[in-house]
Amino acid sequence: MRRCTLAGYVHLAMTPSRKRFLAAIGATATMLPGAALAAPTPPAIDAPIPAQQALSDALVLSGGAARGAFQAGVICALAERGGIADGQPLHPYGLVCGSSIGAINAWFVSTGHYTALRRAWSALAAANIVALKRKYAAITKPGAFGGERLYDYLHLALGVAEHEQAIAQSEPILKWMAEHMDPQTPVVTPMVWAVTNMTTQSGEYFYRLPPAMVGQIPPAIEHALHVTLGASTVIRPAADELLHRALLASAAVPVLFDPVVLPMVDGSTAVYVDGSIVASAAVSIARTIASNVDVILVDAQSGRSTYPNALAVVVGAYATMQRDILETAMREIYFQALENRAYAVKPGDSRSRIRYLRPAQSLTSDVNAFTDQAELDTMFALGEQAAGAGFTPYVWSTFRL
Repeated sequence: MRRCTLAGYVHLAMTPSRKRFLAAIGATATMLPGAALAAPTPPAIDAPIPAQQALSDALVLSGGAARGAFQAGVICALAERGGIADGQPLHPYGLVCGSSIGAINAWFVSTGHYTALRRAWSALAAANIVALKRKYAAITKPGAFGGERLYDYLHLALGVAEHEQAIAQSEPILKWMAEHMDPQTPVVTPMVWAVTNMTTQSGEYFYRLPPAMVGQIPPAIEHALHVTLGASTVIRPAADELLHRALLASAAVPVLFDPVVLPMVDGSTAVYVDGSIVASAAVSIARTIASNVDVILVDAQSGRSTYPNALAVVVGAYATMQRDILETAMREIYFQALENRAYAVKPGDSRSRIRYLRPAQSLTSDVNAFTDQAELDTMFALGEQAAGAGFTPYVWSTFRL
């Protein structure tokens, strides 16, 4: 049984159709632009698209805070088992998509930095990337007097209610990124990650491409993307100077971290938060681009949860929303894959599969785990073990988050 507790959330960091889609959008693997997509003029819906433009496999990494250690373990084990060296693409994937902590892990996959990914997670606790703002330090200070701690709890409650946007610092994460994620590192596998634009109340997607991938997106491909994601959805490149903050935005859990200010495509600025709000796992865009989608989840099949206080209810409601969005998206791409078989590019082509890999047991949902290296190491090792068992074919009638 999982239990959402106030103490667990506050401690340290207030812890927390279709036939055309496949072939059309696959050309993004070789013909993605260097500027944001504008809403296109759609071509005839049945216009033929060259089959060779389709990607084969995409890897999707879900959000999940510290449970991203499990995800990292899976990735490192897949690279090791496949004999894939640093700097090489993670075969067979031609695209990696991420949300929240999955977006950060996706960068290491995209750049082929498997050893660096292992090293980063093996020393993450010492980096103290999730820390309360100084004004709330007494909440978790071991020697704090009761009155001092009560004062900071009240200060926190009033601040969040009136003027404070979050209670944890963003600077430690940006510092960690600067040490472990060089924006000038070339991408070997295209990556896409989700963010939530709170100013416009809409989802957006950033991408990074290998240096050789240049050109213009044909109207048919723009159309396929916007049919899938929405006509007004912004899909744009993350320039070097935006990389860290755009990734931070994807992981910026509301209330825990301040929204991230980023420029929009029209030159104005907006505030961005957790990409998991719009796509807890970016399966829809992955399925639009690739025939096959493998999803690495960080949650075992859920049991019953208890909610001892109001904050736990809020956290539980947020998790329920994300779960429902992801389950709906998984069903949609599953039936889209079935339809793709009916409209196979070649007679007898039975490709298009959806698979997932998840923990066999529940992992911690406490953001405090970011400061517990033993817990992170355990989840990483569980990910390595799970990689040996392989992916499970998705079946809509039996899959439950």
